[in-house]
Amino acid sequence: MIQAILQFFGRVLLFIYDFCGNYALTLAIFTLLVKLVLFPLSYKGKQGMMRMNSLNSEMQRLQKQYGKDQQRYNLELQKLYEEEHINPMSGCLWSLLPLPILMGLYYVIRKPMFYMLCLTNEQIEAVKNVVTSAGVPLDGVNAAYEEISILNAVSQNPDLFTQAQSALGDAAGRLQAIDFRFLGIDLGTVPQWQFWKWESVDWNHIGLFLIPIAVTALNFFYSKFSMKSSQVQKQGEEDSSANPAAQSSQTMMIMMPLMYLWFGYIMPAGMCVYMACNAVFSALQELLFAKVLNKKFQQEEEERQARIAQRRSAEKAKKAEIAARRAAEEEELLKKGGKKALKQAQKAQKKQDSGAGALGVRRYARGRSYDPDRYPSTSYRDPGDVDEQALEQALAKKGSGKSED
Repeated sequence: MIQAILQFFGRVLLFIYDFCGNYALTLAIFTLLVKLVLFPLSYKGKQGMMRMNSLNSEMQRLQKQYGKDQQRYNLELQKLYEEEHINPMSGCLWSLLPLPILMGLYYVIRKPMFYMLCLTNEQIEAVKNVVTSAGVPLDGVNAAYEEISILNAVSQNPDLFTQAQSALGDAAGRLQAIDFRFLGIDLGTVPQWQFWKWESVDWNHIGLFLIPIAVTALNFFYSKFSMKSSQVQKQGEEDSSANPAAQSSQTMMIMMPLMYLWFGYIMPAGMCVYMACNAVFSALQELLFAKVLNKKFQQEEEERQARIAQRRSAEKAKKAEIAARRAAEEEELLKKGGKKALKQAQKAQKKQDSGAGALGVRRYARGRSYDPDRYPSTSYRDPGDVDEQALEQALAKKGSGKSED
């Protein structure tokens, strides 16, 4: 299954290469096609991320209000998600989709003869024998990228290409020359960051050394732009830098580009072209998302703030009503029973408000007047246990009563 998917990717790359004849442009067009296919899912993920970020102020309020009671905080947070119809994982899941494509493309790039040209392992070995017989050294080549070196050697030498076709027999039509060079840089080569070990200082080595750095810079600016575009602008919003979610995003903004830097120096330079194009196209996509979604979420935020203000107004009115009713009751009690009755009533109310009848976070789950010591407890007795002596005495007493009658 996985092999079929990777060979499908390879055929798509080969089709694009046949169309444009440039390896770097092929990778750029492939990246654009991937972004177009994933556009609906990316849009949904961006929506979820912006919805989550729009709740930063409410989450901070809940944290301040229930920070000491983690159980109550989690309940209120879940209630907030349900009210706003938000799945907290919706923004993360879709953002992970490019990673399988990145790994799949890596396999296609490092094994172009197997996945792009669809040659079998035996046929690839036959072409390898032709190349080594011609004196092309493959001993120092990384085994993971051997197919790139073989295809590169065959593509640059017409005589070797003809010999390789003869060795393939009926599969000769599958062999195709692919030029991995772009602006004098061999994109089939793995960049070497240890510049002091270079065999020669030329443009190919310098370009390969600079490509991963450029990719890292592009992805850093893309991550920064993406995080900024995900924030819904609100008036009077507190600084969200103290929010754990924001701090986690800032950490990822630094770690992800560094990961791309590491990838850049352990993979062929063609992968760097894909990662650079992906950063550019993703930034353009984020710009489009921000333009479309910002107005929508600002409108939703205004409606949310109106609902919050209405709820708080209702809570305030309810508290004022309760306070007025208690004041009226105390005044009436003072008239009827005097200060002593008022103090007793206040003491009972204080005990009631202390949560004596609480069960977990449910304050009055056992009733407002619950008293655990109201009724005496009795020891348990198993109904199956029979006191035979007492039973005989009772029966004897009952029999004597009947004889007297």
